[in-house]
Amino acid sequence: MIVNRHAKRDFGIACAAAVLLTAAFGIWIGLRFDGIQVTEAVDDFGEGAAALIAALACAAAAFRHKGRMRVAWALLAGGAGAWAIGEGIWSYFEVIRGQQVPFPSLADAGYLAAVPLVVAGIAVFPGRHRTASRAAFLLDGAIIAGALLIISWSTLLGTLYRAASTATLSTVLGLAYPISDIAIAVMALLLVSRTARSIRLPLLLVAAGVSANLLSDSAFAYLTTTHAYGPAQLIDTGWVAGYLLIGLGAFFATLVPKSALKADDEPPGRWILALPYLPVAIAAAVTVALNTSGSPDMFLFWGMMGVAGLVLVRQFIVLWDNLSLNQKLEAQAAALRDTETNFRSLVQNSGDVVVLADASGTMRFLSTSIDRFFAYNPTELVGQPFVELLHPSDRPTFEGGVQKALAASAHPISASCRVRHKLGSWTHCEITITNMLHQSTLQALVLNIRDVTDRKEMEERLAHVAAHDPVTSLPNRITFRNEAEAALERSQPGRGIAVLALDIDDFKVVNDALGQRAGDDLLGMIGGRLSKIVRPGDVVARIGADEFAVLMTMVAHEDQPVRLAERIFEHFRAPFRVEEREVGLRLSAGIAAQTRPEDTAETLMRNADIALNAAKSGGKGRWVQYAPEQHASVSDRMEMEVDLAHAIERRQLVLHYQPAVRIADGAILGFEAFVRWSHPRRGMVSPADFIPLADETGLIVPLQRWVVGQACADGRQWQLGYPVASGLTMSVNVSQRGLAYPDLVADVTQACAAAGFDPLHLVLELTQGATLKGKETIDRLIELHQRGVKLALDDFGADSAPLSALRDLPVDIVKLDHSFVARMTSSPTDATVARAVIDLGNTLGMMTMADGIERKEQLAALERIGCAAGQGYYLSRPLPAAGIERLLADCTEEGGMLRLASFKLERTG
Repeated sequence: MIVNRHAKRDFGIACAAAVLLTAAFGIWIGLRFDGIQVTEAVDDFGEGAAALIAALACAAAAFRHKGRMRVAWALLAGGAGAWAIGEGIWSYFEVIRGQQVPFPSLADAGYLAAVPLVVAGIAVFPGRHRTASRAAFLLDGAIIAGALLIISWSTLLGTLYRAASTATLSTVLGLAYPISDIAIAVMALLLVSRTARSIRLPLLLVAAGVSANLLSDSAFAYLTTTHAYGPAQLIDTGWVAGYLLIGLGAFFATLVPKSALKADDEPPGRWILALPYLPVAIAAAVTVALNTSGSPDMFLFWGMMGVAGLVLVRQFIVLWDNLSLNQKLEAQAAALRDTETNFRSLVQNSGDVVVLADASGTMRFLSTSIDRFFAYNPTELVGQPFVELLHPSDRPTFEGGVQKALAASAHPISASCRVRHKLGSWTHCEITITNMLHQSTLQALVLNIRDVTDRKEMEERLAHVAAHDPVTSLPNRITFRNEAEAALERSQPGRGIAVLALDIDDFKVVNDALGQRAGDDLLGMIGGRLSKIVRPGDVVARIGADEFAVLMTMVAHEDQPVRLAERIFEHFRAPFRVEEREVGLRLSAGIAAQTRPEDTAETLMRNADIALNAAKSGGKGRWVQYAPEQHASVSDRMEMEVDLAHAIERRQLVLHYQPAVRIADGAILGFEAFVRWSHPRRGMVSPADFIPLADETGLIVPLQRWVVGQACADGRQWQLGYPVASGLTMSVNVSQRGLAYPDLVADVTQACAAAGFDPLHLVLELTQGATLKGKETIDRLIELHQRGVKLALDDFGADSAPLSALRDLPVDIVKLDHSFVARMTSSPTDATVARAVIDLGNTLGMMTMADGIERKEQLAALERIGCAAGQGYYLSRPLPAAGIERLLADCTEEGGMLRLASFKLERTG
């Protein structure tokens, strides 16, 4: 039983208090201080107080526990309370009324009511789980009760019976006390015999208290029947001591943890087995003595015969139980032998090798499977240290696992080690170490050895696949970065590392021409050629679809990476032979060398990639060394891309409009919309700086959608404000990606409908770079033209406007490229080309328009060659919407059109 130090102290104090109170009570009663009346009061109130203390202590113990323990203590509390009530009635007669208590009286009801409650409480207390037999237990009680009845008859009951008066109630009550004492004595003995060790102390105290009460009750009944009981007798001390002992038992039960007061399976001791026979022996001795010394007492004789019969029945039951137990033991032994046989077969034929070793690692037993796995005879290794079978480099791992297993009993510890085969080879194994030294049946370290060679090889293959490119078998990006990090850790001042990023120019053409399989074969050849070029110790990796990287693990001179790049380019001049065909490749390369101690692998790879992009932007087929300004340019581009994505929703975009006029008289034909970006930090950003970025990133689609919608809205507003200008057109530039957008037709139609702008007045200008490849693109433009939208070829004469567009598309306007306009007055060739373009447009029935008119000589020359319209700074700069409002207000109306107020054409001969 687990009892802490504070509980022991409190219980010791309570025991000392009980001893002192009992001694003081006995001394007072014996010496009768202050006369008989005071002594009677002390006697009565002392007995009542002791019973009340026991009742309260038992109630506290019941509150503390649960289940059967709670019920048992509650019944004991009720018994002590009933006795206290009886004692209170006794005190009322004797102390308060000052008269002798009659027999029988109401006090007897309280005293006798305590008996069944105490008996029930004792019976409810939990006992041992394993009782030999319920019948044997009941017979033990009957035997003890019969023997005690014989003893009581010879000492008390017989005398009471023979001396009984004619009053039936007095006789019954007089006999009830000794009989109840017998019942309580039987229960007390049975309680001791079936009490588990964990709850023995509190119940022994209860049994001792019940026994003390039994002695006082028996003496009281005898003295009362013989009219010898008087006030303040020493026998009253037994009740005080008894109830204080019961209170001590209950108090102790409240101090200890609830988990400590539980029944256990501990077998009973030998003295408990002999307990029923002790009162039988006493009863037999008394019966023989009384029947031989005087006249025979038939009650004693036949009572003893009955007890003897019960003893014989009990012995028969014990023999029967022993026979059943032997049969069960034999069955369990047979099952145990079968289990042992099965277990031995399982161990011997297991896929693992089982080894039993002592704490030092010396082998005591080896399963026969060690012959199958490692070719050892199980007996030849007994007595040898297990570590001698392990690879020297794995022995510390195993010894560390043993130390962990010794510290964690029965908890398996795994260790990966190589075990030596008898032929000398090494096998990868997983050894599970389990500490069974604490078990009496084994007392050993159990080693389960499993061959994991196949798993190890699979793990190595998976690790290789995870770290290498499957096409070229070169390291992948992650492995390359790890190698670069390791090289940086090994680098020394003056001896850094360098990273070269390589890209195969136009490799998609090879894939399209030869197929994916040939492309993969070519990538493998490229990796092999690169691996032959670099130095031993340098790393070649494939880090992308057609991207490779080279890690120079030691760079002593600044020009070493450059020389390696030149050597690579030199070797790649030789063609590759793929599927009986020679394939020539060009490379672009970026070089980034370590320049600072804080450079990381990620930084160098990023810098090499930035330099590679710079090389490709500069024309491909070249290498570029990284410079810090390249990173600044990339960062600036990335920042601008992020800002551009939010420019529309933040209302940072604005449109400026440039009028297109009829060259003959300056009449305004329409406007061309130019988008501007009012950046909060960069100011007004030119379209040349963000339109290519928008086209490349796909942001051109929402940008173009906004431009068309806003231009249509402004155009409609001017048409409403100047009815004479209702025929003015609105031109919007469309890029290559904008043309390829599947919802282009829907976006344009939606913009016109939302603004109330007639599509007949909208002009889509196909800008420089907007190629007309693809049937879907041409079909979209034709559908838009069918809905009334006009089409214009911008920058005609430059490389982006093929003549086939005039054949395939319903073009309405041809715009002469500004480069010819700028030089036509000084270059006869440009003037001839300009005339040819104008004549071609006029011949095909298209409006011809010149772009970039900046001088009056250019305007006059265009008028002479028959150009119908033009726009440029000479006529008007691009203006915001408010500026166009003022321009229209200053115009003069001639012939139903608005004429530009500042227009002036000087015709020359």
